Amino acid sequence: MEINSNDNNPSNTKNTSSDNNSNSVPSVKQPPEDDSFIAALLVVGFHHAHGPIVEFCVPPLPQQDNNTQQTTLEKLKVPEEWNFLPFLALPDGAHQKDEDFAYFHLPPVPGWPVAETTLFGISCNRQIAAKDLLVKTPDVTRSIVQKAVVVLARQPIFGPLRQKLAVITSAWFNQKDFTQLDILYDFYRNLQSTYRGPIDDSTLYMGTSLRELLHKFKSKTLMLLKLLLLEKRILFYGYPVERLCTFEYSLMSLVPGLLRSLQDSGDPDLDTSKKFLRTTEAKELSSGNKESLLKFMGLPLRLFEKGSFFQPYLPLQQIDILSSEKTKSYVIGTTNQIFFHHKSDINIDVLVNVETGSLEFHNQRLSAMVGPTMADRRWMENIVRVVNDTWDESDPSRPMQNTYLGSDDYLRARFEEYILSLLSSMKHAQDANLIPDGWCHSYLHTMHSIMTEKNYLSDYGMSWLMAWRETNNFTLWNQYTDHEIYEIVEPGHPGMGNISISDIQNTLSNRLRDLQLRQNLAPLRQTLSRAVSGGAKAMSTGRSRLFRGMDALWNEFERGANDEAPRRSSADTANPNASGKNQERELLNRKKA
Repeated sequence: MEINSNDNNPSNTKNTSSDNNSNSVPSVKQPPEDDSFIAALLVVGFHHAHGPIVEFCVPPLPQQDNNTQQTTLEKLKVPEEWNFLPFLALPDGAHQKDEDFAYFHLPPVPGWPVAETTLFGISCNRQIAAKDLLVKTPDVTRSIVQKAVVVLARQPIFGPLRQKLAVITSAWFNQKDFTQLDILYDFYRNLQSTYRGPIDDSTLYMGTSLRELLHKFKSKTLMLLKLLLLEKRILFYGYPVERLCTFEYSLMSLVPGLLRSLQDSGDPDLDTSKKFLRTTEAKELSSGNKESLLKFMGLPLRLFEKGSFFQPYLPLQQIDILSSEKTKSYVIGTTNQIFFHHKSDINIDVLVNVETGSLEFHNQRLSAMVGPTMADRRWMENIVRVVNDTWDESDPSRPMQNTYLGSDDYLRARFEEYILSLLSSMKHAQDANLIPDGWCHSYLHTMHSIMTEKNYLSDYGMSWLMAWRETNNFTLWNQYTDHEIYEIVEPGHPGMGNISISDIQNTLSNRLRDLQLRQNLAPLRQTLSRAVSGGAKAMSTGRSRLFRGMDALWNEFERGANDEAPRRSSADTANPNASGKNQERELLNRKKA
């Protein structure tokens, strides 16, 4: 699946020199060049009477006089579509830190060439004591002055912008004179000349951290990815704002090409990319060209089209958009617990706590649907183990000894492999007529096919696949993707294969650690190992049955784990061997069933 090129697509423009003349006066009469990724530079300040307000903008806002250059900070009128912009740039709790960053999205402004599509904003907010200012303007009436410098870009290049923004904001505050605006004009001109032309993946992914995402959420990272593909209503909560936004964008970066395809994410009404979709044929594949392979596989998945909304940081002033009938799905981030009191109003499906690394489901059926299969568990445990083995507390973003193993590039490649294998397996099953047309009404027939045919989909979870097939992103992918992609990428699951005793023991060990039941369930761990060992010869022929049986066992195991110790009789306690034999017989009977 591919979007046709058009004249306004900056990725098709040529590189131009980043050299600039520091003595030239920046032009504010015309909108920025079409091939620049930088749309605007703004300043947001906290006013004692008005609250957060926009005080500066280059190029001028639509209501400003384009023929004059702004020389002082003043209250500016923003477009109606951007009324909430000041609250995005100065988020809740901004006064609690000397410096913080926020990422956010702004919808287009009709008739203004600067904002013809979704813009990606990053703000750096700081504060300074009023008594330290060398020049005090009449609007300074509080003991603390808070301001944020904001950069709006046409692509989410937050990583490289953050570094420059931090330096310039600090330098401007260190002048202790906010009437001096030359540094802001120079900064805007530098950004304009630097960020134009094609942007490579390494630049786009700068600022994300898959290592920290996986270290925090561990195996639940895959559950987050599955939730994302189901187009559910996902609320991220945590503080500080920058970490909150980084986790969200790190999750988005797991879907190949998605960060380049967020032009409709700024508002649920946007639907601009669908008209450019087309099928990429096999003859268009270019040897050694990864981009052509991803297009042929139907990537990126169109997760944020009409009815969907993505706002890395959402202020309380924008909460109404979540309860709107036009909003069918969303991914948002907040630092405000007031959102918790409106759970029913905004129909949250999942609350993701980035401070505790936990997922709170408000739909238990959804919890079971995205739960990992045995193949998922096996695959994720290997990845999490790599992260843990290479973890460096002094630098969480890099593996120890700075190796490729455990790096963000390594982790992104593993998830890319997972998604490509998933897509290939789906087309293979369709081509082999393993998926009936009436999916939901023919579930038993589908399960029968899995037992009799080589269907790779069971390793991904049939209930989750059923739900994914009903989403908009699946419909578009299926419509615009060649049905023979499985001849290029082999179908299957990256965690599939003959299960070994060590796999079971590793899985059980990790589950016990999560449940903190090492002492109470140590006999069960030994019994399970003996049970699996006894049935090892049947694994190659009954693999699917074993995987499903183990999945059911894990679910039942978790539900009853906390009650296991109290249920033991005194006789069992006195004779653990007898208890172990009873448990072994029960497990073997389950396995045979």
